[in-house]
This record gives sequence, structure tokens and C-alpha cells, in this order.
Amino acid sequence: MNQYKFLAPVMAVIPLLIAGCGGGSSDGGVVNTPVAPQTKTITVMDGYLHNATVCIDTDRNSVCSLGEELSTLTNEMGQVVITLDNAQYPIIAKAKAGVTYDSDRLSVLTQSYELIAAAGEDRITPFTTLAYLNELSVEDLAVKFGLEHAAITADYVKNIDIESQLSHLIARSVTFALAREVAVNDLEALNSQVEQITTRAKEALNQGVDLTSIDITYNSLLSAFYSRPKDTHIDSYIAGKSFIQTTFSNHHILNGNDYDELVSFYDGVISYRGNDLEYKLENNKLSYGDSSFTFVVMNEEYAFSLSEQNDPAIWTDSSIFSKGDVNIDKSFVSGKTLYHLRDINTSDDSNALPKLTELKFNTEDQVVVTPEGEEGFISSWEVKDWVDHNGDMYRVVLIEFPQTQQNRPSLKEESAMILEMRLMSGEISIVKNHNTLTLVRENLLISDKKLAEIVYQTWAK
Repeated sequence: MNQYKFLAPVMAVIPLLIAGCGGGSSDGGVVNTPVAPQTKTITVMDGYLHNATVCIDTDRNSVCSLGEELSTLTNEMGQVVITLDNAQYPIIAKAKAGVTYDSDRLSVLTQSYELIAAAGEDRITPFTTLAYLNELSVEDLAVKFGLEHAAITADYVKNIDIESQLSHLIARSVTFALAREVAVNDLEALNSQVEQITTRAKEALNQGVDLTSIDITYNSLLSAFYSRPKDTHIDSYIAGKSFIQTTFSNHHILNGNDYDELVSFYDGVISYRGNDLEYKLENNKLSYGDSSFTFVVMNEEYAFSLSEQNDPAIWTDSSIFSKGDVNIDKSFVSGKTLYHLRDINTSDDSNALPKLTELKFNTEDQVVVTPEGEEGFISSWEVKDWVDHNGDMYRVVLIEFPQTQQNRPSLKEESAMILEMRLMSGEISIVKNHNTLTLVRENLLISDKKLAEIVYQTWAK
């Protein structure tokens, strides 16, 4: 037994001696085979999309099904790590309103949409999405729309050559045309919109416009695409300008504040109610004195913010009361689901009491009204010219509640919603409710469910 105890450590040293001997290689002829990586990094981008949800489409049905979501969201560079096994399937990225950040934007997204890429792709972009929907390779898609293949498949956010700038402009503009879910895109309409966006982008290029300084957007009233300056920082949005700030909270009024007031920004100073204070900007947050506002939406028509008390406000170039009538027809609500949000508190001067109600309109004359946390009920709806008790006529969306539902506290025990459009937008619209006893009769109509929930939950804190 003793001789074996002696030999054992000697034998253990032999491989070490062999490894130290000279020979055909530094390891004595023993070749260490590199271990192949078992993961890969995917980038989700039109700009880099942070906090996007990624789904592995294992059943290849273009739907993010139960069990297909990864537990990890994308990082600030739009990246997420997946296994090579998962890379064998198409990959869906869900950009969520109120949750996902786009490096091209000042604040969180206000519109939800999905992107998709075929199996094996390193990036998920609007271009991979268009290729997948059209059943084309990305190279063939580039030919279809007259784009540079190398540019649309590279990191066009980081690259600064002119073809990358053109690709980036088109990508960030196309997202506004994408549906909330990949599978429900109207491909014919989408392709038409992409062609129009591409044409506008190339016109800007040929005119010598700085492509990094513009967006191409859609004007629903004119039914046309046009280019507009791109807001890259909150400072460029507010500096040297004046706004009418309108707050949608009853307790704000009950505490002696004006419903809407003039606010001006000049030379780093905010002026309001006879006060002149220096202001600070941090990302999408504005601070001055003891007050602060976080901007959720900023576009050419208005900005939408939440105060440090979580009160929502709209910032416009003129009072929403002085704006002309917004003429709408049935198409504004027909077949759509909108989210109605308002403060129903009429007595407590310390807290708001926001209520969110889903309005699911069919294409005929019925709408399912569902207050948050309650069972829904069916009401009638129509778009009509309505005359108030003073004889003034307004164009409204009229929703009449059945008598059995007119005792709901969440709806202020009202018999109807009579909603006059004051400001119409694809993100957040402002309506005046002519059938309410609340101090603030202006309500919000939000098109995206996730954005509506974020605003509601923040306001209700």
C-alpha cells in the first residue's frame, strides 16, 4: 500500500512536466479546442430601443404567444442576449408605450408597435420587419424600396455616412406606420406608406437637408406625409417659447390655481404668475423652485406632462378653449378602442381621483363601456351636432348609458358622455365633456392602452 501512496503524487506531476517540455506547440502537442459560444447578442433598433420585450417565435405564427417572452428586457443599446437554439427561430420585439425608450426620442414611447426578424438575424429593425412581412430577403427589400442594402443591415444609428443617415431617418419614421402587433399589419397600406416616407426622405437628401435634424410624420387631417424638425432635447423644444399650460385636475383648481396659465422660457428662466425662476433640465424632466414636470409626450402640436404631484397637464401654443372647432366624423371612433381618463373628484382639495374607462366602439352604433376594475356594459354611440341648453351647437361623440348603469360612482352617476373634441392627436386627444359636474370638464382620450395605464397609474399615486 505504501508504494502506491508514493507513486500517486509522482504520476500526478507527469502531465505537468510534459506540458512544460518543448515541442511542436507551447502545450507539448496538446491542442485546446476553443469552446464555441452558445449565445449571441441581438440588437433591437430604429433608434436603440431600451426596455423592449423580446419573444422567440417558436411556433412561427408572428405572434408573441404565452411562454415565448424572454425574462430580460433590452438594455440602453437595444441589446439582449439569446441562446443559439433560440436564434433558429424568428424573433419579435415589442416596443411598449409608457415603458420602452427610443434613443431617437425625448421620452418614453407613446405608441406601441412590434418588430420582427427572420431566424439568424443579428438586428431587429423596421427593415427586417418589412422584409419578413413581404416574404423577402432584406437584400431584396432594399431593391424594392431603392435603399442601400449595406446601410439598412448595419448599425445606422452609430454610423454617420449619408446612406446610414437616410436609413435611420426612414426607420424612425416607419415605426409610426407599424401596427401594435406584427400579425395585424395591413401590408398593402404599410408598403404604400413606406414608399411615401422613402420619397420624402430622398427629397430631403437631394435638397441638402441635414437628415439627422428631421422626422417624417403623417398629418391625418391632410392625409399626407411631411418632414418636420426633430426635437433632440427638451431644451430645443421649450427655449425661447411661450406655452399655455392646462392642468386636468380638480384639486389643482380647488387649491386656488388657474385652470390654464401662460408659461414662458427665456435665457434659462421660466416666467409664470409674475414669478421668474431659473430652471433645470434633466432628460425629460423640467425643474424650478419646488416644482417639477416630467414630459411624457412632446410633438409639434402639444407637450403632455405629469407634475411632482402627478397631475397631468397639456402645453400648447394657445389655449385649447380658443382653438377652433374640431370637425370629426364617425371614422374618428368607429371600430376603435379608446381610453377615457379624467379626475372625478369634486370636493377633496388634497388628492385627485382619476378614473380610466375603456371605450370599445363597433362600426355600427354600439360601444362597450368598461370602467377600470369593473364589468363592462353596452351603450349606444353616435357622432352628431348637439345643441346645449344655451342653444350653442357642438360636434360631439354622444355615448348614452342605459338607465340601469346610470348609478355608477366611477362614472359620476351620469347618464351619458357628450364629448366635444378640443385637440385631436393620434396619441392623446383632449375632449370637453358637456355632461359632467366635475370642475374640470376637459378629459383625455388616449389611443394606446399601455400609455393610458401608465398615465392613470401615475396620476392615481
